[in-house]
Amino acid sequence: MHLTLMAKERSKLQRRIDAFTRVLFLDENGKPKSATFLYSFLLAILFGVIYAASYLLLLDVLNNAFGALPVFWQNVLQFLIPAIVGSIPCVLSFFLFRDENKRLVPDAYLWLLALLVLFMLAALLLIDWSDAATEYGLFWMLLGLPMLVSALVGGIPAFLLYRGELKKRKAAQEQAKKRPSYYNT
Repeated sequence: MHLTLMAKERSKLQRRIDAFTRVLFLDENGKPKSATFLYSFLLAILFGVIYAASYLLLLDVLNNAFGALPVFWQNVLQFLIPAIVGSIPCVLSFFLFRDENKRLVPDAYLWLLALLVLFMLAALLLIDWSDAATEYGLFWMLLGLPMLVSALVGGIPAFLLYRGELKKRKAAQEQAKKRPSYYNT
């Protein structure tokens, strides 16, 4: 009996996930609404995995290395250093994409911020309200701040790179307009 109850709950969860992805990513015919939208979402999930791995691998090392510092500086370094280390492969992935797909990296960082907001709202539903400040603060320290710092440390350079790429394209288009064309004479 317990297994059938779990199967019903799982199928209900699966139906909700399917409905969410259908509304968000697919049109009424089951085709993707926007490839950029879908790919940037998947890239954001990959970035989240990279950032989680950098935090998990570096926290013990950083705790041992900076154990003599005041707690405030320990916390700052334990948020910043893994975010920087995780941002390196994420931001460098900008150079792996073709010109028309370079937009995926900054869009993925926007997704990371949107996911952060969703996680924090979900945390409000999951915490015990008898001691909400402590539980929400713990959730914020374990998930919220690392995601926020990571999204900012990687997102700002990604947006600057994309903006530079747009300026370079615009300058190339302007230069192409100024060149004489032998076909127009």
